[in-house]
Amino acid sequence: MDNVLLAFETGAGMLWKALWALVFGYIISAGIQVLVRREQMARALGERTPAKAALAGFFGFISSSCSFAALAASRSVFAKGAHPANAVAFLIASTNLVIELGIVLWVLVGWRFTLGNFLLGLFMMIYAYLLTSLLLPRKLAEGARDHAETQMSAENADEEEEGGENRSWKEQLRSSAGWNAIASAFVKEWKMVWKELLFGFTMAGFITVFVPQSFWNAIFLIGGATDSADPGFLIVLENALVAPVVAFFTFIGSMGNIPLAAMLWSKNASFGGVMSFLGADLVAATVIWVHAKYYGWRYALTLSALLYISMVAAGISVHYFFKFAGLIPDARPPVEEMVAFAIDYTFFLNLAFLVVAAMLFLLHRRTNKAALREHSSKNHGGLPSSAEDRRKK
Repeated sequence: MDNVLLAFETGAGMLWKALWALVFGYIISAGIQVLVRREQMARALGERTPAKAALAGFFGFISSSCSFAALAASRSVFAKGAHPANAVAFLIASTNLVIELGIVLWVLVGWRFTLGNFLLGLFMMIYAYLLTSLLLPRKLAEGARDHAETQMSAENADEEEEGGENRSWKEQLRSSAGWNAIASAFVKEWKMVWKELLFGFTMAGFITVFVPQSFWNAIFLIGGATDSADPGFLIVLENALVAPVVAFFTFIGSMGNIPLAAMLWSKNASFGGVMSFLGADLVAATVIWVHAKYYGWRYALTLSALLYISMVAAGISVHYFFKFAGLIPDARPPVEEMVAFAIDYTFFLNLAFLVVAAMLFLLHRRTNKAALREHSSKNHGGLPSSAEDRRKK
């Protein structure tokens, strides 16, 4: 029981350290989703060119932060006519090149991991772009597109944000409707990821406490290397190959992977292995299942293989880019050090951003109540009913 309590305490400590960064990141994400429109994305992404793939990556960057929301958004872009290479670039960017992920990495393990994750996303997009013509031929892609269109029709999916189509971002920021939309997007983001986040931080705590170092030495060869700061190529390769397999069994998305990545770094995994793990949310078992639902099993498995190869190659590339630049971190602080509670800047930032989050939740709740009253008044012939009337009824 002492170890169980320690595991929960460790996970809670990691969450506490990253809490303000999560809130801050999701506020920015919500603002981008409301203020930047997606309606012309697919029209611009029909051709396979480096410029179009880069544009798709930019759209992915401004689009989403939750892995499963990114899957749905990528399906929508693909079904509306985007080339598979561009749809994959959109998917990678929307799960790796996101602001809150970078901020939380910076808070937990340092700015070099934030930079590394950003480069990981860029390298993954480059490798995936090169592989799509080989692994995703036109016939397979068209069958997957038809499957996606059928699924979307059955679900009556509509992923476009409502309101603000004819307003500039400045006008929306000055209007109550714009802030209502931002609050709603913020709450929607948290509803999609809170279980994943809690599960990810809790699992990181339990793995830290209950899984011995000998296990990590067995699956990540660097654990038995004489110089863990400068492993050989075979060790980096093995780490990059194994890390996504670990992620496959975690069932966690991009944000939930962050505490586990911090834990792996503290357990002597190589920098390239940790980078590969950060990109591996796209090959988690749940993600592959969702892709199969969207596109059929053949396309889903082929796409997963493409993503796996891309993240392994990208993890290795980032490792050696950092090695040649002399940027690979030397320190491997234990998880206990990362989660030590103190009255410091984290404490005050958490309090401040929790107040902001509460204000956005209250604004969202008030907006929902106003919408329900309006709907109720329409259903009663335009005569709004008071709270007293409802109590009498």
